[in-house]
Amino acid sequence: MMVETIREALRNIRSHKLRSFLSVLGVMIGVGSVVIMISIIEGARARVVEEFEELGSNLIFVVYERRGPGEWPVGDEEEDGAKRIESLTLDDAAALKVACPSVGAVAPQIQIPTRAFRMGRSRRVQLIGITDEANRVQRIEVVRGRPLNETDVTEWKKVCLIGARVAERLFGDEDPLGQEIRVHGLRLTVVGVLKKVGQVMGEQRDDFVYTVLPVVLQYITGNKNVSAILARAVTPEKVEQAADEIWMALRRRYGDLPGLRVDTQSRVLEAIGRILAVFGALFGGIGGLALLVGGIGIMNIMLVSVTERIREIGIRKAVGARNEDILWQFLIESMTLSGVGGIMGAIFGWLLSTGIGAALKEQMPTYVPPWAVLLAFSFALLVGLFFGIYPALRAARLAPVECLRYE
Repeated sequence: MMVETIREALRNIRSHKLRSFLSVLGVMIGVGSVVIMISIIEGARARVVEEFEELGSNLIFVVYERRGPGEWPVGDEEEDGAKRIESLTLDDAAALKVACPSVGAVAPQIQIPTRAFRMGRSRRVQLIGITDEANRVQRIEVVRGRPLNETDVTEWKKVCLIGARVAERLFGDEDPLGQEIRVHGLRLTVVGVLKKVGQVMGEQRDDFVYTVLPVVLQYITGNKNVSAILARAVTPEKVEQAADEIWMALRRRYGDLPGLRVDTQSRVLEAIGRILAVFGALFGGIGGLALLVGGIGIMNIMLVSVTERIREIGIRKAVGARNEDILWQFLIESMTLSGVGGIMGAIFGWLLSTGIGAALKEQMPTYVPPWAVLLAFSFALLVGLFFGIYPALRAARLAPVECLRYE
């Protein structure tokens, strides 16, 4: 009986092709929109996770954002328990090594936007001053040459590692190892070329130039201030404990310092996840509205269909069809319309998402999870069921005698 009802529904849909197509189109656009929105959000989520993995694992980020005069608490700063400082320093990094047993390595760094020059060629770069412990904290992959080592740091050697794009721009087909570049007035000898990684956390890492931190502090900044301190816990299980130890160690040094942040990778990922969830709900709501509009179109078409087929309903009831049979006939027809629209919308959304991901791989990566297609299709069926109930009830409640008299 159910199979015959479905066949009857498909016959009625085919008999009004244009009208059915317009009804299906609204659902298709809604489902496609939901799939596209979810693919963009999931693509962004996957990119964030991938970029964090590029940085390393078990990472802890220690950053100080200096506040202006109007942002400090009113009153004497010593009474408020906070000292005004310009920046985190090398001494802070050294103190963390001693005071935090759960911390396996500490890597202070300073980052300076500047330009690199060689024989009339130049490129805008980020000059990063690091110590040899950076190799233990973050992922710095050298494909040619060697990484910076302890000797480079203790002897203040003017050496550097250059990103892939810096090597291409300044050296072309030449071998950069052993040659000099000029960065921010310093002549640095290239000892290594980094693996090409692209953008990580919004920064183009192929434009990085890593050099020895003491050299940057001595010859460029003239002080011990650093931009940030990266740390790594001894084990993944002790990341949160290590972060708490760092926080307490810095509080003992500076009190309750406004602007100080100590974050782990997991905390940052959770915060980004919450932001993406908000955007996902917003974008999903937009797609849902399109689906509702499509559902209203289906209900309108089904009401017209009921009016056109009143005599048919009367004849079917006269030969023994029950109210339930009529109800299911129109419900299945409505759900078939929405189901076809759901399938077409899922295909449309997947194709468009794949195209966007291929065209804008760096700026807007996309990923279509199977559950997104299933969710959008299921929602489309529910829309067809919901908006088909009223027309189906109206058809089922018609009296046979009145249907047969209808002209």
